Amino acid sequence: MKMKKYISAALASVMAVSSLSVFSAFAESYGKGDIDIMVLGDSIAAGSGLAKNEYNYGKLVADYLGGDVWNYAVSGYSSEEILNQLRSFNSTQKEQLADSEYVVVSVGGNDLISYTAEALLDYAAQNDLLAEGKTVDDIPEKKTLATLSEFFDMDAVKEYTKDMKKAVEFNDKLDSIYCNLTYTDAQTNGSAYKQVIAKQIIPNIKAITEEIKAVNPNAKVVIQTIYNPLQFSTEYEENLKNTYSATYYTAYIKFKTIFNNTTKRFAEQLRAVEGIEIAEVLDNISAADSNGKKYGWYFTNMQGDSKTVGIHPTQAGHTAIAVAVLDVIGETREDGGLLALTMNFIKDAENYPTYTMNKYSKYAGKYVLGDLNGDYFIDASDASLILQQYALSSTGKEYTLGENALKAGVITNDEALDSSDASSVLAYYAFTSTGGNDSLKNFIAK
Repeated sequence: MKMKKYISAALASVMAVSSLSVFSAFAESYGKGDIDIMVLGDSIAAGSGLAKNEYNYGKLVADYLGGDVWNYAVSGYSSEEILNQLRSFNSTQKEQLADSEYVVVSVGGNDLISYTAEALLDYAAQNDLLAEGKTVDDIPEKKTLATLSEFFDMDAVKEYTKDMKKAVEFNDKLDSIYCNLTYTDAQTNGSAYKQVIAKQIIPNIKAITEEIKAVNPNAKVVIQTIYNPLQFSTEYEENLKNTYSATYYTAYIKFKTIFNNTTKRFAEQLRAVEGIEIAEVLDNISAADSNGKKYGWYFTNMQGDSKTVGIHPTQAGHTAIAVAVLDVIGETREDGGLLALTMNFIKDAENYPTYTMNKYSKYAGKYVLGDLNGDYFIDASDASLILQQYALSSTGKEYTLGENALKAGVITNDEALDSSDASSVLAYYAFTSTGGNDSLKNFIAK
């Protein structure tokens, strides 16, 4: 069945981001507009898993605001690594930081992964659950989701948990991991646990905020909550139940519940941090819809085939995260820009979950520059419409398109449609048709 291999790794430790260690920092300009932002963080912020013609949320927000984005997110980065990165910024990067009104940070997922992976691999080593040919000495110092996939033998776990006593022990281990991740001193026996969120992630977030403020006291620091990708459609989960053993399926339900509660506890502790603003990514991606269903799967590739399956946000997910960031900024524009055009890349866009669609609709705008017919594509048909309307006005006749469509067509000047607008649309269409990945505004500016 789909994702059979991946679900084993997910049961061991899905904690929001990937284990890639690819440096993916870049600076992009979107028109020198009103608000500039800097993006820091992990693979979610870096856009891991997106196609070349798709847009990560940093680009979407910057395009929407007509400003600049400097994205220094690195796949695999923990909260400590983000902090160290900030402390090692060169003069150019500090200047960019000083110019940024908003600094958006995706942080915490890899810390949760790292602890969980280490705890489960220690348990595996003690109970002969390591993959064949693997030893404790082979386990790398930095443990990731990929490390679990490679070293944790889930087939052995299936056999192991057939013994009721051992199944209870494994269940207790998962409970212990949850407590170590989420407990605080305020809870009974809280001091007996590691308190990964309270004593590792939150202090690092506070230090990250201090580093940012030291360079730019006026910067608004936006920290994202962590979404839960372990939410499947009713049909898909029923298929899991019928495919796996009762013990194994119970372990999946247990881990899904732990992860869901961990993301909630992270959000709660994050909200107590002073000097930051919160982008409610958890709500936009993982919250229940009006019908009670949850849609983490819709915004990721968790229900993809064996080649595409993954926990990272798809274009739908990045659109939802962009909306969470824009909710903090509070700016709305008539031109929805790339944020509106992302509907081209979203599979089953007509089924976009109601809760998040309502949020998205606030920022989608009344039109998209260059898209006169409103089909969320900028192509030759839009150029043709511009020429038709230009021909009418040139002969003293009235435009036949509505106000928003006409605004979408005025590209090269602020006065009226003309042939240069059509030429700009055709040039942009040729650019995107050959793999170009940029906004129409930025394309023209270049």
